[in-house]
Amino acid sequence: MKFKWLPLFLIVLLGCIWGSSFMLIKRGLAVFSPIQVAGLRLFLAGVILTPWVYRYSWGSKSMVLDETTGKTVKLLQPKDYYYLFITGLLGNAIPAFLFSTAGKLIPSGLSGILNAFTPMFTLIVGAILFKSSLSKNGFLGVLVGLIGAVFLLGPSILGQEGMQINLSGAAMALSAAVLYGYNINLIKIRLANIPPMAKTAYPFVFMGILYSFVLWQTGAIENYQMHSATTTGNFLPDNQFALLCICILGVLGSALSMIMFNYLIEHTTAVVASTNTFVIPIVAVAWGLFDQEPIHWNMIVGLLLSLVGVYLVMKKES
Repeated sequence: MKFKWLPLFLIVLLGCIWGSSFMLIKRGLAVFSPIQVAGLRLFLAGVILTPWVYRYSWGSKSMVLDETTGKTVKLLQPKDYYYLFITGLLGNAIPAFLFSTAGKLIPSGLSGILNAFTPMFTLIVGAILFKSSLSKNGFLGVLVGLIGAVFLLGPSILGQEGMQINLSGAAMALSAAVLYGYNINLIKIRLANIPPMAKTAYPFVFMGILYSFVLWQTGAIENYQMHSATTTGNFLPDNQFALLCICILGVLGSALSMIMFNYLIEHTTAVVASTNTFVIPIVAVAWGLFDQEPIHWNMIVGLLLSLVGVYLVMKKES
């Protein structure tokens, strides 16, 4: 029996999960440093996704038939492992650190809005670095998105009183979105023949291993123990609450959500699956309002323009 409502449910659910990630980062930062939040997130996601790495390297999915020779060969070649590592670095490790650092400097809702520029950066990077075509709708989407960015950042650049944001934090969030855009193009070109779950699992596992050394060197355990005696309005001590938020971020917000996203792509299309992009910034701003973060008119205008830009970009893709 097919559930026709399941794709729509997953789209909304994924939008809510990923839109909530910016608030979860904020809660984790109350105890851990930005690099520790990023590291714990990727380490936990890597642990959850390790079975798929085994499956595609040594298990039932590790061998495929080479149609030219008629022989079975390894699914993943050395160059594939190289690009899987690079996508993990550019698409997971560095953006996770950038968004965590931005979370110390700008409201979580603004991080969610700036993340919505990813589809537009995907087109820009594709056109400039990968020689991809840019249609009229794609160009208009990018243009509208840039106007939205002007509304978001303009008052701070001009020094308008009462509407200023930390431009360094905004630049970090936008840089993460640029890296997401580059990574999407890289995966599309260099890893086109790799199964979706392999493209998901290996980068997280690689970066989880890398970040495990970072966590050990930066004193994550000491930070956790330091906050064991404080409780700031939560139902748990601060250290346990922060760790719980990061566990949700890593397990649900990274690993399980990507499994759901790949299921959605498999049973619909990439364009349909990507419509959760409209939900993410709205949920992020809603969490910001709930947490009494400052929301100014220019942020709302920037949000609306970014959503229009995303619509035009996706219309081009469809």
